[in-house]
Amino acid sequence: MTDQHEKWRPPTHLPVLVTDSSIEDGETPPPEVGVIGEFPLLFQEFPTDPADPSIVTLRASGEPLHSGKPTRQQPGTGEQWWDWAVLLRGAGWTATWYTRRPVLGQVEVTGRLIGDLAYATTGRIRGRIIRVQVAADRYHRDPDIPHSPWKQMPGTRHYREVTTAPRFFAGVTRTTETAIARWACWT
Repeated sequence: MTDQHEKWRPPTHLPVLVTDSSIEDGETPPPEVGVIGEFPLLFQEFPTDPADPSIVTLRASGEPLHSGKPTRQQPGTGEQWWDWAVLLRGAGWTATWYTRRPVLGQVEVTGRLIGDLAYATTGRIRGRIIRVQVAADRYHRDPDIPHSPWKQMPGTRHYREVTTAPRFFAGVTRTTETAIARWACWT
């Protein structure tokens, strides 16, 4: 009988949005095509968007974190809700998912895998990086309202192919860039 670790499995190809802050902080080395990368991983739910290559539908196993106890969220906007921390386990990856419902067992979720700072997650990904794109978004704010928040301008995201993500991203206030790395993961 073949040991579980000796069975060959084809790689899982996953898009991972690596935050500019995790790269600029130095915690995550800039993703580079052909290199084996490893870093912390979050999952965040988003609706399906054919124009966004970082959004995927995944099947995974969900396990409660923190003894399954939720955390009450009160962001200061008058809203409040409970968040459950769940560890999603897929083929070659794990990701922390903060969700408004308790989860246990097999799930199918749509959203984005995010390479982030380690303090925010217990999930990890390791694999060969097969493609790197830098995503750029434009932001604006209402000049007639003092201290108005910056808001992403819909339809302004664009991508450029690179072999290595930059170590530092543009310091321009109205544009932000993040790296999307395509991973081939092995378990």
